Amino acid sequence: MYALDSAKKQAMTSLKKALGKTFIVTPDMLGTPPKPEYGDLSFPCFALGKGMGRNPMEIATELAAKMAPGGLIKSITSAGPFVNFTLDDDALAQEIESNVRAGKRYGTHKTGEGKRVLVEYANPNTHKEVHIGHLRNFSYGLSIVRLLRANGFAVTPVSYINDLGNNVAKCLWGLKHLYPGVVPPKEERLNFLGRVYAEATAAIADDDVKKAEVSEIQRNLEDMKGDMVPLWKETHAWSMENLKATFAELGLELEKIYLEHELIADAHEIVKKLLTEGLAKISEGAVIIDLEADGAAINLLRKTDGTLLYNAKDLALAFRKERDYSADRSLYVIDKRQSLAMKQLAVTLKKMGYDREITHLSYDFVTLPEGAMSSRKGNIIRWTDFRDDMVAAFAAETAKRHPTWRAKKVQAHAHSLTISALFFVMLRQDPEKIITFDMQEAMAFEGFTGPYLLYGIARIKTLTKKTRLKPRVSSGKLIHPREKQLLRTLMRFPEVVHRAGADLKPSAIAQYAFALAQETAGYYEDVRVLEDEDSERQASRLALLAAIRITLEQSAALLGMTVLDEM
Repeated sequence: MYALDSAKKQAMTSLKKALGKTFIVTPDMLGTPPKPEYGDLSFPCFALGKGMGRNPMEIATELAAKMAPGGLIKSITSAGPFVNFTLDDDALAQEIESNVRAGKRYGTHKTGEGKRVLVEYANPNTHKEVHIGHLRNFSYGLSIVRLLRANGFAVTPVSYINDLGNNVAKCLWGLKHLYPGVVPPKEERLNFLGRVYAEATAAIADDDVKKAEVSEIQRNLEDMKGDMVPLWKETHAWSMENLKATFAELGLELEKIYLEHELIADAHEIVKKLLTEGLAKISEGAVIIDLEADGAAINLLRKTDGTLLYNAKDLALAFRKERDYSADRSLYVIDKRQSLAMKQLAVTLKKMGYDREITHLSYDFVTLPEGAMSSRKGNIIRWTDFRDDMVAAFAAETAKRHPTWRAKKVQAHAHSLTISALFFVMLRQDPEKIITFDMQEAMAFEGFTGPYLLYGIARIKTLTKKTRLKPRVSSGKLIHPREKQLLRTLMRFPEVVHRAGADLKPSAIAQYAFALAQETAGYYEDVRVLEDEDSERQASRLALLAAIRITLEQSAALLGMTVLDEM
């Protein structure tokens, strides 16, 4: 049991004894006092006052007088209608020291034990380049996977790649008509395909004949016939090789990658079944499901030209995932533009008898200071371009700080910093908010950034290397106000992990870790950890820093970041 849980349990035991059987006390009734000087835990007496028909302030005074402190609880007082509990610093420090011995298991819970969750994320299309906008999906999905696992769920992460859509058909049309026979160098393949797609989109925009040609390509690809299939297979291989390399480079955890073209036969069978059962109907040559009564508009499954829409293939994917994993809950990490499609998917599946829980984890866009990006317009910032720019900048800074390091070590260090900086900036705010990506801000070593968090960890590691003293908490040694505050921030970590997992918001972890790193930086300003003549006080402070380091490392891992020994 973690320190905060133990403290709440002790407070509840005292309250139950004082109240008898007149009122049921639960942990969620214990909150944080409005002012630190009031204590660490607070029990409001409003409900008691209402039930008893008495003044809640009088009840709080009586309860505080009836209860005796002990264990983690140093004192019990009343303030207005609240009973406040102040924790014992020594007992709290020893409890936290014991908790963090769990290392990588520190902060984890068993809430989801026995429950299976499928998380679908990392869904870029083939025949397009990975850009800065995709990083929000990648980092969000990975962090959700790790948060759920930290809360005890059995998590299966998968990816679904659209490799037959209209964008693919446009790209192949462009290759045939705009760049016939052109084979780009291997390192430029995805850049080339992205450029072809943007140019083809512009060329087709107002030409019905060309649009019909694109539809024909898409229809033939679904049937895997026609002269475009060899070109599709070649360019598809380029895309998949690139995507898998990107996933590996970013450390994404994926058990399986589903491909759109593998679902075509299943999707056609589902559409046929929906028509037979009367759930779907033909309207002006297209196949639709009318979901307007369910607040989900018209769900278009198959176009008049016979090609399938994404919605039909999403139905096939849902049943394929059910067959493969039978998860209790399925999470879809997809941007907010797909909100209607996700609602249509959930409603249609329910009508088909599918009873699993479906959750759409929506997130807003990543824009640049100069405006929004668009693959169709070709004004995206490629992942490889900004990665290389960031690695180069971090490498230059690292070489200055560590002139004796070999070039290979400098590059590896800079690469880890780059990915960690990107993931942190994508996760530090709530998913429903737009991110305006500023590379210089993301790379800063000061402020609400990934490098600042990693520097906080590395600084503790560097400091502890300077002494052979073994970290160990001794009674009466952590008495500085900064130390008392750090202990209370530390005890909140398991609760933050639990809440972030329940709310599916990694931003709570980023915000907590930043606050802890800031408090630790302030601690260094007021306290010289290794310059105290009292060895027990030094050892206690080292134990405190060890707890901070482990907590920050756990936070970084939950955000998909890589911890560095030096900065």
